Amino acid sequence: MTTANGGNVLAIGIDAAESTLVRQLIEQDEMPALKSLLADGKWLRVQSPAHIGSAAVWPTFMTGVEPGTHGVYSEWSWRPESMNLSRYNGLHLTPFWTLPALQNVRVGVFDVPFAQPVGMSDGFEVSEWWAHDTTDAGLQAGPKEILSLVKRSPGHPLSANRFVNTTPNNQINLKELTAACVEGARLRGQLAQTLIRQTKPRLSLMVFPEIHHAGHQMWHTVQPDHGVYNARNRIDGHPQEPLLKEVYRAVDAQIAKLIEAAGSDATVMVFALHGMRPALGFPAFLAPILCERGFSHLANWRSQSWAKRALSLLAAIKRHTPDEFKKLYYRLTPTVATHKLARPIMLPAYDWANTRAFSLPTDQYGWIRVNLIGREAQGSVPFDQYDETCGQLKDLLLGLVNDDGQPLVQDVVRTAANAENALNNPLPDLVVHWHDAAFAWPVRIKGSKVRAEPVGKKSTGQHASEGFCIYRGANAQDLGGVVAASDLSRLIIGSLNVR
Repeated sequence: MTTANGGNVLAIGIDAAESTLVRQLIEQDEMPALKSLLADGKWLRVQSPAHIGSAAVWPTFMTGVEPGTHGVYSEWSWRPESMNLSRYNGLHLTPFWTLPALQNVRVGVFDVPFAQPVGMSDGFEVSEWWAHDTTDAGLQAGPKEILSLVKRSPGHPLSANRFVNTTPNNQINLKELTAACVEGARLRGQLAQTLIRQTKPRLSLMVFPEIHHAGHQMWHTVQPDHGVYNARNRIDGHPQEPLLKEVYRAVDAQIAKLIEAAGSDATVMVFALHGMRPALGFPAFLAPILCERGFSHLANWRSQSWAKRALSLLAAIKRHTPDEFKKLYYRLTPTVATHKLARPIMLPAYDWANTRAFSLPTDQYGWIRVNLIGREAQGSVPFDQYDETCGQLKDLLLGLVNDDGQPLVQDVVRTAANAENALNNPLPDLVVHWHDAAFAWPVRIKGSKVRAEPVGKKSTGQHASEGFCIYRGANAQDLGGVVAASDLSRLIIGSLNVR
């Protein structure tokens, strides 16, 4: 690979930035860096697999292939061979920047979610300096002098995990969270500028996760009148300060400085792979409704081993632990330890021989896996009954309404077209998208005895599927109006102008 008189490329991800809010802030002159970039560039809609799950988007971006190939949809993935879950580590993925780095194009990578360092001997790579989505690897950086520089730099204010008690009505905590995100974005931008100036990479790729983190907890501050909040009576009637906009403005200020550090001849792209929209916690009634309707069956106490009984007891204790104690636990316990303790009790003890389909743990959509013979180690659904089972599940879900007759499910997405495709499908077979009525506390399902509280009650934002990209480069006007997340890597590599 040789350089053909190409300039530098600066690619900046602003994770989970909502495109409609970005456009609004640009029009109001509150994001001047992006406004200037857009004036000389092009706005593109980014289509991503966020409708499968938010964890699918970054692996799709960095590998250039779709979730059915890379297999990532969640931080916890179903393992049919063991009938259990495993924590994501990313070691099976090869990011697109590996090839140019191996062929003497200097690359700098900073906190791309779900990406592990590839061991570059030049440029820089930093992973989990602070990340909204974490692996168990923790902070990693290279080469050695880069690791030393990063460790000497000030730490991210969110690293102290001080904001687990933040709730939508706690204005003091929300302001503290805002200040931490703003300062974190400033320190991130400052460190990235130092790394770019010291190593002079041809390709600089970095991500700001602060907007993602703040968006989940503060979306109600920019859309306070949405029915999800008012109808649930969980947000008080006091006017909300638009605190989230402060984080957007802080990231914009750092983008301006990074563009300056990259040089006037740099091709620049700023992108988000998905956005954000209103929520209030996340519905958690899917598992009990599947049990009630006979698709799932729990193992009884007598049929469980002593080890399974202990795990079932631990899971029950955890479910009934008061929220205050849970918050204290997550604040004091290292992340790696919470992951190790969580895995064995994330799924109930199922009677697999009598379970046709079951719910997988999720932080947003509903995920259902069919217990397919020939794929699951303890499968119960014959190959020729797969389509029928999926159809029955879809009919059930789309028919769910609350006591007022409001539908709870907006859509059900099948990830495999048929049983043959399903045999090697690493994804949930069905992805359930919720209507606003599903966010009730608790949800009351007509004709059902299930009463389920949501999980993640402090979350007021959920992911929206569409992203965006602002691209400024020599071929900007030749681009169409839409780009797939899986094609962004090719756009970046093409912008390096190498052959």
